[in-house]
Amino acid sequence: MRVVWLCGPSGVGKSAAGFEMFARLGRDGARAAYLDTDQISLIHPPPPDGTHHARARALAALWPLFAAAGARWLVVSGYVDTADDVRPYGPALPPGVVRVRLRAGEEELRRRFLGRGWLSELVEDTVAEARRLETSGVGGLVVDTDGLTVAEVAGHVLRLATEGRTAGPDRHVPGPEPATGPEPATGTSGGGPQERAQVLWLCGARGAGVSSAGYEAYRRVLATGVRAAYLDLRQIGFLGPAPGGDPAIVVKTLAAMWAVHRAAGATCLVVAGPADDRATLARYAGALPDAEVTVCRLDAGPATLAGRLRLRALGQGPAIPGDDLAGRTPQDVRLLAGRAARQARELRRAGVGDVHVDTDGLTPPQVAERVLKAAWRAGR
Repeated sequence: MRVVWLCGPSGVGKSAAGFEMFARLGRDGARAAYLDTDQISLIHPPPPDGTHHARARALAALWPLFAAAGARWLVVSGYVDTADDVRPYGPALPPGVVRVRLRAGEEELRRRFLGRGWLSELVEDTVAEARRLETSGVGGLVVDTDGLTVAEVAGHVLRLATEGRTAGPDRHVPGPEPATGPEPATGTSGGGPQERAQVLWLCGARGAGVSSAGYEAYRRVLATGVRAAYLDLRQIGFLGPAPGGDPAIVVKTLAAMWAVHRAAGATCLVVAGPADDRATLARYAGALPDAEVTVCRLDAGPATLAGRLRLRALGQGPAIPGDDLAGRTPQDVRLLAGRAARQARELRRAGVGDVHVDTDGLTPPQVAERVLKAAWRAGR
């Protein structure tokens, strides 16, 4: 398997370029997978050895699953700011990783970061991060992205990777260290039997707000002091040529990620994921041994679903890799909204979920609060 890792400061376009590479490989008929490391390390408090070791363990668990499913490429996007950050990944990945640092001028980086429309108060921290990266010793190839479109950046990186250019002057990409994989998390389980974990699963029709409410629920669980993890299933199962998630690989990645988070001491997992029917939920639940699963279905009326999908098409909210709503025409949105309304009716008619929450007129934090109250009552 050929692994291409895109790194660089926040806002430089790692995720956008990485997903475009994945999509382009798929259009060319190549079997490829994509991972954003932010999506596989959402556990807090982090394990004692830190976030990068947690990500390395997750990558070590996931890439063999993609390889076994026939993937010949794995595109990874995620930050590494120092040479020490890079070190844990050596034994976690196959040899010959092509690491590419994306660079942008300070004014261009500010423009891109502010253009995302969220966390704008961190823009100067991002510029400072970019300056540090220039002398960080991270290594790898460097691609200047000023004046380039996402498609152009992706095409340039793919050409470098296809040529097998894993090094440049003073930019050696280290191969794996002499080990079979990263050490497991330590100091988290106490050596005795683990307490039964709680899993809160949010599902619903497209536009019901599953991902946004799920992440808010995760944040509220963290505020109680519980070591918890979060997974958005739409972000961990990218396996092409088809651009959408592969259901079979999603179940396997869920099982692998839960094993990693459980070993790191997580006693709660919040999942945002699809659940078309009870049989689908049962397959996913089978990937979560030693856990009590509570499923909460989010409901919304047709007008609410249509309004949310329309805002997504206009680019409002955080950018999501693989979001096929971005840039859709009003006619497209109307068709998708009609499908979402039908899906909501079908889920309601099938009685999917242990509890449900109506989200009309509510913000994601308000939805999260009601979800947690409903889940607590169901499990009481």
